[in-house]
Amino acid sequence: PVILSEFDNLISKEKLEEDDKFEDFINPDTQAETEVIGDPGLKTLKEQDIIQLERRGFYRVDRPYVNESKPLMLFMIPDGKKKAMSGLDGKLAHR
Repeated sequence: PVILSEFDNLISKEKLEEDDKFEDFINPDTQAETEVIGDPGLKTLKEQDIIQLERRGFYRVDRPYVNESKPLMLFMIPDGKKKAMSGLDGKLAHR
């Protein structure tokens, strides 16, 4: 198994005004994780390696594969697009 982690903006408003209290605009859902099945070759990846998953985007290896209970963990690298390529947009709003 592989865990894909994707992160959203910490602040839900695009631009805070002077009289805005930032605490009112903290996004409570900033991380989504999805468990997927990956190619066996992914077991050879090392921490900090960067790979591209087809039709999903680029990911950085946060934790290499250890065993079934400690699977490979990949963090999505933002590409500047508002909509996620990964299909996790059901879990995160991606404003």
